[in-house]
Amino acid sequence: MELILENLEDTEKFGQALAKVMLLQKEKGKFLNTIYLFGEMGAGKTTLTRAFVGSLPNAENAEVASPSFTICHEYPTDPEVYHADLYRLPDNCDLPEELQELEKKILLLIEWPERLSLEVRVKNRLDICINILNDKNVKKSSHENIDNFDNLCEKKRQVTVFAHGEIAQEFETELQKYLQNCFLSK
Repeated sequence: MELILENLEDTEKFGQALAKVMLLQKEKGKFLNTIYLFGEMGAGKTTLTRAFVGSLPNAENAEVASPSFTICHEYPTDPEVYHADLYRLPDNCDLPEELQELEKKILLLIEWPERLSLEVRVKNRLDICINILNDKNVKKSSHENIDNFDNLCEKKRQVTVFAHGEIAQEFETELQKYLQNCFLSK
């Protein structure tokens, strides 16, 4: 599934839609507990996470920030969310030890999951790839984005969603239905 997010508000609405569908699927006993967020620096991974977490029950106690330096933040939402950022870890790494022992009733959002070795990647997950588009809808390089960071929030984003596993495929189908009735039906 692919879609274009026109601005920061669309990124937030997409995060809210993810949370809504996740809660609906959880009520049906089909809980998707792992989401990988791919995208260069400044693509909107943490903004998406902030909107997602902010749409969950008990979110008033969750202050979402980038876990770049701490590797992982825990949010006391329902379900509980662990938000990890693997940017500072080496390529082909294992999941940090504190995340390996988590129960299946929590949700794990991982930024920079490409750092994980293939052997430790979760088989049933949703991959969300966010690419910044320039004015002509052509992907920009990371170097150009860093030099123009002030205007980055106003850029369009192309989001591609890939489902891995049965529960993730059902989640993607429900997300697509939900989005057809939402702001993204363009």
